[in-house]
Amino acid sequence: MTDHAPADPAYATWTSLQPITRPGDVPMRTPIAWLENRWGDHSLALLLSGSALDRHGPTDALACLALGEAMRSQLGHYRGSLTHDARRRGASWRQIADALDTAVPAAQQLLQDWADGQHRLYQAEPVAGLPLGLTAAEHRAVLDLIPDH
Repeated sequence: MTDHAPADPAYATWTSLQPITRPGDVPMRTPIAWLENRWGDHSLALLLSGSALDRHGPTDALACLALGEAMRSQLGHYRGSLTHDARRRGASWRQIADALDTAVPAAQQLLQDWADGQHRLYQAEPVAGLPLGLTAAEHRAVLDLIPDH
């Protein structure tokens, strides 16, 4: 993990955000490690306050909820691309399904849904003049990783 000095503007901005009580308070592309660190700080504050319910009010609990939801959402966005990476690198469908704690058909459906979404993204309006997502050929190559597709 990278050590972020106080001079790092992105990290300084992140640490200055107060309070975080909604997932929307978290800027997009905030590294998960930063979210987890902050969640840990609020979680520890809750633990240390014990039964003194009025010590911090609801701020730490709300921050834990909001940061947890932001992490869940971010990690959810990575599921499809990580499934694709695992399959391209030789993982079996059984290994992928086990890593996702799901059945093989569900893991395969996850990859198909991700590929379809990435292809729709490519067909949409480019962002800053650059297309995002998967071309038709790249989309087909991903679908070819799914048996009987």
